[in-house]
Parts: sequence; structure tokens; C-alpha cells
Amino acid sequence: MLSALVASLMLTVTQPEPAGTATGLAQAIEDVKAGEYDRAIGVASDLAAIGHPDAQYLLGHIYANGLGVPKDIPRAVDLFIAAATSGQVNAQFALGELAYTGEGVKQDWDRAVEWYNLAASGGHMLAKTRLGYMYAEGQSVPEDPQRAAYLFEEAAKAGVPAAQYHLALLYLDGEGVRKDFEAAGKWFKAAAEKGDVDSMYNYALMLESGRLGDPDLPEAVKWMRKSAEAGVLPAKVSMGLLAFNGRGMERSDSEAFRWFKQAAEEGSAEGMFLYAVALSEGLGGKPKFGEALRWARKSVAASEEEPSQVMTERLGLVSQLEMVLDEKERIDEYQRRMAAQSALAQAQRASLIPSSEKTETPRQREIRGPVAEATQQVAGQVLATKKDQNDVRRKRGLRR
Repeated sequence: MLSALVASLMLTVTQPEPAGTATGLAQAIEDVKAGEYDRAIGVASDLAAIGHPDAQYLLGHIYANGLGVPKDIPRAVDLFIAAATSGQVNAQFALGELAYTGEGVKQDWDRAVEWYNLAASGGHMLAKTRLGYMYAEGQSVPEDPQRAAYLFEEAAKAGVPAAQYHLALLYLDGEGVRKDFEAAGKWFKAAAEKGDVDSMYNYALMLESGRLGDPDLPEAVKWMRKSAEAGVLPAKVSMGLLAFNGRGMERSDSEAFRWFKQAAEEGSAEGMFLYAVALSEGLGGKPKFGEALRWARKSVAASEEEPSQVMTERLGLVSQLEMVLDEKERIDEYQRRMAAQSALAQAQRASLIPSSEKTETPRQREIRGPVAEATQQVAGQVLATKKDQNDVRRKRGLRR
């Protein structure tokens, strides 16, 4: 969707206005923010009809986002072009966004660069941020990290979180600027404080690793938790590890298990692997080897692009769990046989109780002799079988 916010609408009037125009437009903006779209559309439509560029942009924003009306990108484009040709920088930026994303129009990065440049030259900081990204990635412009850094810094100093985040990455890697962990941390923190969730994650990593001085684990946990709660998958994995190891917080198997489970269910290969380990070690209660094996196999399937060392580790877990389950099945089968034989032996012993110790019917006395003789033969066979099984048990190293 369009990134331009109605709240940041620039009222750049290029011609004399009828009395009350500014007041009416300001009220229309407030109506949009309050969800009173019908009233806003009425005012904006009247002003757009007489060529007011800010009203044209506002009405285009309403149609582009389907605010109280069906979404209508072609109509929004017409309104944006009318406003943009009068110098309305928000409209220029909006046209750049549509051309960049291809939402409702043909995707055209060359055209996006043109509109972004127009908006940027008029001081639109999000346009500078978008241009900075395109120069950093070489999208329809020559790859130029220095140019990207310059654009990001302008927007970062103006308080744009996305620009602060990207500028921090350049300082972290030393691309277009000299490598500077302190500068990277400064800009990650600035963006994090404005709610940028990826900056929260990166700032937490820097605090934990000691790249900003001595490790500050409690502060790292604070920002990592914020990022994880906002849905950043790597942050959820990191929170699980911090909880499991008790770094910067009280150690908690249950919290570690919860974060690993969330990361696994949301598609993190590392989260799947750690969740499999947690299941096998009983972090969530009793060990669940079958469930652990299922997640270990999923982690392998999701790790095709991981380094070979990572793949080896995850395949190793699968092999270990398969061995554990095979051995468990052998032990369970042995225990089932022992239980069945124990029940049979009890039944046989009951049939050998002397007649003086139990009450018999005449018919029972008549058949007791032959039954007892047959039972004694079976009992002898059972004892012989047990001796053989004991020999096997000793060979396998199993204990009763």
C-alpha cells in the first residue's frame, strides 16, 4: 500500500484559494483520520474540482486505499498526476510507490526513480529513503553505496525510521561509509525508539555481543523481547536462547520452549531445530521423541540454503532421534512380552493351588488332575523361555 500518511500532508498551495479552503481541507484530513470518509470525500472532491493540488492528493489517497469507497487505482493515479504536475510532493511520492510496487499499474522502476527524484528534490524524506535503497541495491540506477548513505543520512536526521535502519546497516558493514559500530548502534537505537522492529532486533544483538562496549544483557533482553513480541522470527529464536541460558534474565525452560515453538510454527528453520531439541529434552514436560523427530526432519527440509555445517548438525539430530525411537520400540516390545508372560504365570500358579485351599465343584475335581499336569508342562516351558531371555538380556546389556 501507499506509505504516505495523511497526517503528513504538505499544504503547498500554488494559487490563490477561495476563503475557507485551508480550514476545509484541514478538517477533511481530520475526518479521514477519524474514519469519517463520506464527509472528507465531499470536501476534498469540491476542492479537487477547482484544481487544488493538496485536495487532489488527499482524494487520490482515499481512492488508492479504498477508504469508504471501492479501491480505484486508475482514478487515484489521475488525481495524483494532476496534483504532482502542480508540485505536490506527496502525490509525486505516491506515483513513485505505485510504479515501484506495480500495485494496480505496470511495475516500472525507471518511472519510480523519476517520481522519487521529483519528490526528493522537494524535500520529501521518504522519497529520499526509497532512492537511497535503490542506489544501495542497484535497482534501475548504478549501485552506489556512497550515494545511498548520503540520502539515508539526510532522511535519518529528519527522523525517518526506515532511513535510520538502512544507514545503521551501512555503518555496520562499512558500505559507502567507514565501518563504525558506535554509529550503527546510534541509528539502530533511534529507529528502535520509533518502533522499527528490525532495528530493535539488531540493536539487541549489538548490546548482547559487546559491539557497543561491555555487553548490556538486561537492555539486550528488553529490546529483543520487544522485537520478538512484534513478530520478528530471528528475535523469537534469540529470546528462546536467552531464556534457556539465563542471559540477562532469569533462566526459564518454559519460556524458552514457548519461543522455540512459536519460531518453529512460523517457519524458522533454526526455530524448528531448537524446538526439536527442546521436545527431546522435555523442556515442555515429558520428552516427546516422535514429535521431536518430526520437527527435526522439517528443520532439515527448510535448511537447504544453510551452510554445510548447519545441515550436518541438523541431520545428526535426526539420526540420534531415529536411534532413540528404535531402541525405545525394542524396550517397549520386550516389556510387553514380559507383562504377558507374567500374567500367564500368575494364571498358572492360581490353577495349581491345592484343593484344600479352595472350594471345588465335583466337575472341577474331576478335571483338576489333567489340567494340573498340562499346566505344569507349560510352566516348565515358560521357565525355560525365561532362562533363554535372561541370557539374551545379559548379552544386550539390558536391566530388569
